[in-house]
Amino acid sequence: MGRLADVKAMMAARLYDAFLLPRSDAYLNEDLAPADEALYWLTGFSGSVGLAVLTQERAALLVDGRYTEQARQECAQFETLMLDDSSLFRWLRGQLKPGATIACDSRLHSVDECARWQVMATESGFIWNESLDNPVVECWRNRPAAPNSQVLAWGLQHAGMAAQDKLEHLTASLGASQCDALWLPAPDMLAWLLNVRGQDIDIAPLPFSSALLYADGRLDWFIDADRLQLPQGWLPAVVSVRSPQWLDQAIAELYGQRVWVDRRMCTAAVYRQFESAGCVFYEAQNPLLLQRACKQPAELRGSREAHRIDGLALCRFLYEFHCRCGRFLGQSELSVVESLEGWRTRHPDYQGASFETIAATGANGAQPHYLPKPGRAAKLKHGELLLIDSGGQYPQGTTDVTRVLACSPATARQRHLYTTVLRAHIALASCLFPIGTSGQQLDSVARQVMWREGLDYAHGTGHGVGSYLHVHEGPHRIAPHASAVPLQAGMVTSIEPGVYLSGELGIRIENLYEVVEVEAYPGFLTFQALTLAPFAIELIDRGQLSQVEAQWLDDYHWTVRVSLAASLEPDVAAWLLRQTLPNNMQFRAE
Repeated sequence: MGRLADVKAMMAARLYDAFLLPRSDAYLNEDLAPADEALYWLTGFSGSVGLAVLTQERAALLVDGRYTEQARQECAQFETLMLDDSSLFRWLRGQLKPGATIACDSRLHSVDECARWQVMATESGFIWNESLDNPVVECWRNRPAAPNSQVLAWGLQHAGMAAQDKLEHLTASLGASQCDALWLPAPDMLAWLLNVRGQDIDIAPLPFSSALLYADGRLDWFIDADRLQLPQGWLPAVVSVRSPQWLDQAIAELYGQRVWVDRRMCTAAVYRQFESAGCVFYEAQNPLLLQRACKQPAELRGSREAHRIDGLALCRFLYEFHCRCGRFLGQSELSVVESLEGWRTRHPDYQGASFETIAATGANGAQPHYLPKPGRAAKLKHGELLLIDSGGQYPQGTTDVTRVLACSPATARQRHLYTTVLRAHIALASCLFPIGTSGQQLDSVARQVMWREGLDYAHGTGHGVGSYLHVHEGPHRIAPHASAVPLQAGMVTSIEPGVYLSGELGIRIENLYEVVEVEAYPGFLTFQALTLAPFAIELIDRGQLSQVEAQWLDDYHWTVRVSLAASLEPDVAAWLLRQTLPNNMQFRAE
């Protein structure tokens, strides 16, 4: 039997009429270790967000707007649906009779998600089963081993605050909320809190672990002690290293106590353990998230240096592409990935990519998160645009940047679309906004430029970024929904509007920015660029730009030039000068 048939047979043995399989792990990570890529193993879907739903007769894959076209191409055995609760249960009601059992692995879903689905299942006449069985994993032969990397210190020169100080600040939040304990479920939380890093996944320097912080300042850190390669005294005395298996006992000892749980970040399985222990819940956003999001001055200095290093590699790659474009034509998208990676790896501080590089030529660019793979990567062609979304991990910080290049002289349509996206980017990047403004409020500042052209994009405009951690980090986002957290000085965010025309092209322009105070206007914030890489001047129609927009562009290019030129080879520096000099062509009338 094939994989899907094997899983359905296992479902039948468990008396499951339907089974839900997310792209997730026991920490609800978006970036997964190979051992946790069960969704990819079953479906072939290589995107970062997805949910498979299986019945004995049918199978569907739910994805968000970034991945609709990609899912159809990669997963022929699965129907493609939009990733939302209504679509999921509409499909289930069409497949199942009342009384059917819908199961999930409660270790892979948040309690929030399971609670919503339990209500919808009951309303639909189904039986909801939060299981600890996973028929997909049980059928996965030759599953990779779980990661077990060494845990190393992340220096105070990068972190900017000692672990003891972070713990004291976080413990104060428990006292203010009259909580006895705080559940810290995510590896990136502990990496940040204890100033440690690991390599349990390729694209983020994380050691998998979780912890409980108590109101008296003690921390139980659930991780195998033999993994720790830390200097003597690196961990504060209040930190106890416990085996992951000790978590059950630690929860049981919290009987009757008040525990702070962020329902969006706590798996249903762990939540049920707290329930069984008789814990009283205080349910709110985890206080560590906001503390981490407002970067320390040392973290911001490190981010600027990481972007300078990354910008040098990007400029060398862009120079190579522009001067030797003919060499790339006819080559696959993977050759672009290899070339850019080669330039980054020349710097000794480079620790690897911060996510899998997107290199999408022509129509592939219309899939916002397309990934070239051996055997199906397209070749670069004359007349097409090439979208490259990439990033690097450095001890100083994490980068994420998207640029679009022309494989030949651009058409008027290509230039118009590129310039429209650039104008949307500039609209938000140059925006001043009062303290207290959320990402949800800011999202339309960029999007309204697209709307005026009858265009839009099916993803958020920006996301937070970690310091030598995940390239996607909350709690702040710039998006139409679920992004009510106000932006604050010291936060780092991307700005990345785009346009995607199915079967034709994709254009996205992304920089990272630091949120800074506006000295001239107390109480207001704005964005200061971290990313250092020129835009594609051959794709910019200056006639579309207002004088204000053109000035922003020239100012940004001046920053790129003065930050990088002195460290580049003479021929690359000369090219960068040509790419970033002001242009005195006519501006669009205001």
